[in-house]
Amino acid sequence: MGYRVVAAANLSAERGPHPAASPYDKGIGAALGVERFGIYEVELPPGAETVAHDHAEDGAEDVYAVIGGSGVVLVDGAEVPIRPGTFIAVDQASTRQVRAGDDGITFIAVCR
Repeated sequence: MGYRVVAAANLSAERGPHPAASPYDKGIGAALGVERFGIYEVELPPGAETVAHDHAEDGAEDVYAVIGGSGVVLVDGAEVPIRPGTFIAVDQASTRQVRAGDDGITFIAVCR
């Protein structure tokens, strides 16, 4: 078969291999058998946050796409508001952390 389909609702959230993995991550890429990059759906409850990290040493790139809720991405300490439809890429040397707002946040993280 030339494709795979997975429903995020059918996956359990768990800490994955990414340096900033959280217990809220759904390993979409692993479930699909994707090997060249990581893709996760992350559902943070209100007030929860990801691990602060950068990619200065490994050169990996991160992009976040918000699909529900709201919050902020802390980039080198500055708060960048995010909501559905927002995409954000943070350069490799900058420290980043996603913090959920009062309604929680669901976002897709793509990492290489």
